Amino acid sequence: MEALSIKGMEKSFGTNQVLKGVSLSVDTGEVLAILGPSGSGKSTLLRCCTFLEQMDSGEIRYFGKQALKKEDGVKVSSADEREFRRDFGLVFQDFNLFPHWTVLKNLTDAPIKVQKRDPVKVNAQAKQLLERMNLADKALAYPGELSGGQQQRVAIARALALKPKMLYFDEPTSALDPELTGEILQIIRSLAAEQMTMVIVTHEMEFAAEVADRALFIDNGVVLESGDAKQLIHNPSQERTRQFLNKLRGQN
Repeated sequence: MEALSIKGMEKSFGTNQVLKGVSLSVDTGEVLAILGPSGSGKSTLLRCCTFLEQMDSGEIRYFGKQALKKEDGVKVSSADEREFRRDFGLVFQDFNLFPHWTVLKNLTDAPIKVQKRDPVKVNAQAKQLLERMNLADKALAYPGELSGGQQQRVAIARALALKPKMLYFDEPTSALDPELTGEILQIIRSLAAEQMTMVIVTHEMEFAAEVADRALFIDNGVVLESGDAKQLIHNPSQERTRQFLNKLRGQN
């Protein structure tokens, strides 16, 4: 079953068209890596998929249901976005934790207040998630007291606390040094092993080749190439993809 289907997504900021008719799909249990240079539209794509930005035209479907369809900036049809927000979690590159809340409150506030779930069960689940992230002793700490790697693990736990059907990651390691990057990638590996549906924007090419089922290369708002992750990353068919990957490898 398709977890996500995007058709003809377009998005402009003023006269700058960032997405130019992007289409993609992700099956349940699949991991899709989105690759591309800075400014290619990757983060805007994720923000439109999660309703943080409103696309100008196109269609978004979650698990077979139409979430949003727009033509020329006008909603042709729209379901209640709150219903679909329950389907996914989003992990940002800069953590986006609430600094004045404890780690535990960062995990439990939305499940209790937004999802109206039992506080006792939510707290128990949150503590289990923190244990999984090796952060059991940080429940009452504040984000500012944690390292970047610890904050990103809290952000992943917060996304999982909402019991999403799929997860989005927007460059989850870009703010971390190499040692901490390994910690986060290992957590994502474990989620992939559990067949969590994931869409990952990343510059970690070897990691993407290892973990992702499929990869998609986007440049200047257009999908230039998509297919098997290992094939695309190690033997791309498009010259532009090859140039990007070679330049990236040259920096490492």
